[in-house]
Amino acid sequence: MLLADDQRGRRRLARTASLTTAAVLAVLCVALGYADGTGLFAPENWLDAGFVPGNATSPAWATVVFMPLLIGGSAVAVHRLVRAAAPGARARWVFGAVWSSLMLVAFLAKLAYSALLLVIAGPGGLHLLPTAGALLAECGLTGAKYAVFGPLVAGLTAAAYRIGVWRLRGERAAGDSDGGIDEGAGVDGIGGFAWLPAGAAVALQAGTGAFAWAAGPIPGGSGVAILVAGGAAVCAGAGLWRRVVSPGLTRAGFGVRLWSLATTLTAAGALGFAPLWVLDGCLNGFGGALFPVASVLVRVAEGVTAGVCASVVAVPWAAERAWRRRTEPSAERRGLARAVGWAPPVAIAVLLALAVGTVSPATAAGSGGTSPRAAGRDRNGLLPLTVLRRSGQPPVIGDSAGRQVLLRGVNVNQLIDYGQPDPAKGTVWPLEDSDYALMARYGFDVQRLALSWSALEPKRGEFDEGYLARVRTAVDQAAAHGIHTVLDMHQDTFSKYVSARPGTHCRPGATPEFGNDGAPDWATLTDGARACGFLGRDLAPNVQQAFTNLYDDTDGIGTELAHAWGRLAAEFADDPAVAGYDLLNEPGPGDAPGVTSSLLLGRLYQQAITSIRAAESKAASKPSGGFHHLVFFEPSILWSGLGFDTTPPVGFADDPLLVFSPHLYSESITMDQGLGVTLTSIEQGYTTAERTARAYGAPLWSGEWGWFGDPDDFRSRFDRFLARQNTDVLGSAIWVWKKACGDPQNDPAATTSGGGVVLYTCPDGKPLPSPAFETTALSQAYPRSAPGRLNSLRSSATTRDLRLSGSGVGTLDVWVPGPSRPEATGSGLTGIGLVVTPGGWCSPDTTSPWNTSTVCWRSSRGPPPRRWAGRRHR
Repeated sequence: MLLADDQRGRRRLARTASLTTAAVLAVLCVALGYADGTGLFAPENWLDAGFVPGNATSPAWATVVFMPLLIGGSAVAVHRLVRAAAPGARARWVFGAVWSSLMLVAFLAKLAYSALLLVIAGPGGLHLLPTAGALLAECGLTGAKYAVFGPLVAGLTAAAYRIGVWRLRGERAAGDSDGGIDEGAGVDGIGGFAWLPAGAAVALQAGTGAFAWAAGPIPGGSGVAILVAGGAAVCAGAGLWRRVVSPGLTRAGFGVRLWSLATTLTAAGALGFAPLWVLDGCLNGFGGALFPVASVLVRVAEGVTAGVCASVVAVPWAAERAWRRRTEPSAERRGLARAVGWAPPVAIAVLLALAVGTVSPATAAGSGGTSPRAAGRDRNGLLPLTVLRRSGQPPVIGDSAGRQVLLRGVNVNQLIDYGQPDPAKGTVWPLEDSDYALMARYGFDVQRLALSWSALEPKRGEFDEGYLARVRTAVDQAAAHGIHTVLDMHQDTFSKYVSARPGTHCRPGATPEFGNDGAPDWATLTDGARACGFLGRDLAPNVQQAFTNLYDDTDGIGTELAHAWGRLAAEFADDPAVAGYDLLNEPGPGDAPGVTSSLLLGRLYQQAITSIRAAESKAASKPSGGFHHLVFFEPSILWSGLGFDTTPPVGFADDPLLVFSPHLYSESITMDQGLGVTLTSIEQGYTTAERTARAYGAPLWSGEWGWFGDPDDFRSRFDRFLARQNTDVLGSAIWVWKKACGDPQNDPAATTSGGGVVLYTCPDGKPLPSPAFETTALSQAYPRSAPGRLNSLRSSATTRDLRLSGSGVGTLDVWVPGPSRPEATGSGLTGIGLVVTPGGWCSPDTTSPWNTSTVCWRSSRGPPPRRWAGRRHR
C-alpha cells in the first residue's frame, strides 16, 4: 500500500481516525443507552436517567464524567497512535491499536467515575482491600464490555483510515520531514510483559471477591491459575509486541511507545485468560445453555484487570530502563546481567501467587463463635440456629445442639403493605393460625415472613407497635406448629410511593411505574427521576435513584433502615423460633451497578448487622437474655433476573453468622426467558450460588424460587429444582403461600390467584385445589435436622422413598408425609421411632453415632396434604 508519510498526511489520517472513533463510540453509547435499561451493556446509565446532574447522587454524573473520558480519551489516544505510526502502517495495525486502547481507556474512565461515586457516598464503612478488589473487578468488567464492542469501533476506524490512505494516493507525497527519527526505540517492551503474572495474581484475587460464581476450583489452586493465565498472557503480549505493535512504532515518540506498551499489556491480559477459561470449563463444565457467554466475559474482565495492573508497574519500569540506556550506554546488559533485570517482575509474581494462595475465601465470613447464645434454650423443640463449620467442608446452617438443619418452607406475604392497584380487591389475605397448621401438614419447618418498612416505621423514628404485635403473633403461631421464622425486610420497586402520576407517557420499551411495597414515603427519595419501568417494574429511573440514595445514606435513610433492624432485633433477641434476619429483599442495582449494588450495598448491610448485633448484645445483659441470630443477605435483583450478578465484596463484613441467600429463579422469571433463550439453567443457577457462598465462607439458602410459568415445562422444571436441592443437601423457601386477587404482582384479568401454594378464584376468592404434583413434591420426605453432617440425600417427589447418609452423634429428625406408617431401616442407629403428626410422620428419637451410615424410609405415598386444623406432636 502506497502511503503519503509526510506530516500533513499523517495528521489528516490521525484526525480521520480519531474523529471516527469518537463518532462511532458516541452513537454506540446512545444506542445502547436507549435500548438497555439494565446497565449491563449500556455505558453507565440509559437515556431516561437524564443528562445533567441535578444533585450529588444523580446518575447523570456518568454523562459528564465517564462519557467524556471514554470518548475523548479514546479519540486522543487513537490520534496520537495513528500520527506516530510508521510509514506503511496497515489498517489492521490501526484496528489493533484502537481496540486495545479502547479497553484501557474504558477501564480508566470507569475507575475515575467510580472514585467520584465513592467520594460522593463517603468512605465511611468501606474496608480498604475488599473495596479495592471490587473496584478493580468492576473496572475490568467495563473494559471487557468494550473488548466486546471494541471490534465494531475499531473496524469502522480502520475502514476510515484505509479510505483516507486511498485518498492520499492520488496526491503528490511530500518528503518525510521527520527525518526518520526513532525517539522511542529504547523502550524495552518485551521485558515489561514479565509483569503480567503479577497482574494475573491481583486480578484473580479481585475476581474471586466479585465474580466467584463464574468459575469452579482448579487443582493446584491460585498458583496453577496464575501460571496458566500469566504464562499465556506473557506469550501473547510478547508476540503482539514483537510482530504487530513494535514494527508500527518505528517513528513513535517515547510517550506513545509507553502507551502502546500499556494497551498491549491490556490486550495480552484479555487474551491470556482465555486458556484459563477453557481449562476451567474442561474441569468444571462450561455451564450449558448460554452461561459460557457470561463466564468468558468475566475471564476477559479479569484479563483486562491483569493487564492494567501489570501496566501500573511495567510502564514505569520500562521507562526507567529506557532512560538508563539512553543516559548510560554502558547500562546495555546481556546474558546473566540482563536476566537479572527480569528478576523483579518474576519474583513479585511468585510472591503474589503465594500470598493469594494463603488468603482463603472460606474464612471470609469469619469463624468466630456465636456468642452470646444459650445452647439449651428451645421453643416447642425449636433451638437457636447458628453456622456449623468443619474443616474441608462448606459451612451449613445448624442448631445449638450441633445438628445440621435443612430449612425448607414457604414465603408468607400476608403482612406486606402493598400498593393497591384496584380498590375493590384486597392485596393480601389475613394471616391466621390455620395457615401454619396447613404449612405443618406440608412438612415445612420455616416461613420467610415478609415485612414492610413502611408499616413498621410509617413516621421517621416512630415504630408502629401494632404492626410489631402482628409480627410477634405470626412468629408465635408458626412456632406453635414447629416452624422457624426468617424475618424478611421486603421490597418490590423500593416502595409503594414510586408510582407514575396519571397521564405519564413513556418512550417505547418502557411503561409507567406502579409502586409495590417497601420503604415509607419519607424514605423514598427519587429526586424527580422518571417513573417509567424498563423490562418490568424494577428498573425504572426513579426506583434506581431511590436505591442509590439509600446506599449513599442520603438524609440518613440508610442509617434509619439499620435502626429499624435494631428495633426488630431487640424485639426477638431471645427468641429461638426466629431463625434470623433477611436484611433486604432483592435490592435494586442503583444508578451505577457494581459500585452501588456491590460496594455500597455491602456497606448498607454492614450498618444493619452492626445495629442488629448491638440490640442483641444489649438484650443479653437482661434477665430475659438474648443471642445472635443468623443474618441472611442477598445480591441485587439482577441475580434474580439473570442467575448471577456482582455481589457485595468478600470481606464486606466479618460476622460469623452470615448466610448467602440469593433467589434461584433460573428458567423461571429471569429476563432471558422473555427472549425465548436460557442464559442460566436451573442446575447452573445452583452452581453459581454455591460457588459464591463458598467464596464468602457462608452457608447457602435460597430465600425464593418457583414461578415456572410455562404449563408445558412447569412440572419438569419444578422437579429438577427439587432434585438438585436434594442432591446438594440444601434448603429453600418457595414463593409464595397465598396471593390475593388484588396483589399488585397478580394479573388484574386473572381468574385465579396464580403463583401461590394455596390457590383461590378471582375475584370472588373461593378455594381451589393446588396441583397434585406440586403439593406432593413440596411435602416430600426430608431430614429436618441431623447430628453432625449429612453426606447425601435422595428423596422421591412421588413416593416416600428417602435415603440419606451422614456422620455425627445426636438426634436425627426426619419428616415423612402421608397417613400410612412408613418403614424405616438404617445402620449405625439406635432407637428409631416414628411419631404421627398432622400430614405425616416424624422420627425425632433416632439417635446414633452414625458414621457414613444410610437410613431409608420406604412406603407408598398417601394422599397429598389437606386443610384441617391440628396440633403437631413431637
